[in-house]
Amino acid sequence: MNIFLGAPIVGILTALAAVVAEQLLAVVVNIIFQKEIVLDVYAHLGFFLVAAAIIEESLKYFSAIYILRRIFGLKRFKFIFAAILTGLFFGLTETYFVLLANGKGIRDIGILDNETLFSLTAILLVHILTAFLIAVLIAGRSGETKLTALKTIIPAAFIHLLFNFLIVQKGDFTNWLVGIVLAITFVANLSIIAFNFRELD
Repeated sequence: MNIFLGAPIVGILTALAAVVAEQLLAVVVNIIFQKEIVLDVYAHLGFFLVAAAIIEESLKYFSAIYILRRIFGLKRFKFIFAAILTGLFFGLTETYFVLLANGKGIRDIGILDNETLFSLTAILLVHILTAFLIAVLIAGRSGETKLTALKTIIPAAFIHLLFNFLIVQKGDFTNWLVGIVLAITFVANLSIIAFNFRELD
């Protein structure tokens, strides 16, 4: 499978699967707790944003380990690069859905205010970086255990949750914090590669 074709498709399909899972969660919450999840849920970090982060990072992990790794047979840097591409297209798909939810389209990007553009760019970057993190954690481990999935998903989900918490807070200082979190994640990814360079699989 061509990485430049396969990885984007995996990213888009994984994002669509996440949307379906999140909508099913919203339906279950509505049925059990008689509580409708509406768009203003994104105005604060609550149950749904926490669950969404866990769902999205879990699906990224399973797409990386089962599709990129086992079906495509990718190893080392090809695997990591494919995961980054997957994260990019996951992020692009989610960004598109965010635009649609706000009555906007691709053509409207040029007229968006700076705060919205920053948020959309940050969403894109967090998906790239968490997919990158998941890939380097998978590639840097010599074997699998029962806790391998959790040890990989939890760090990515934590970063995603921290990002969600910061992004719903409005303000210039918060934007700086978002940038710092993204930068630290990027450096951490490179550090994991450096420390596990010989063992990368």
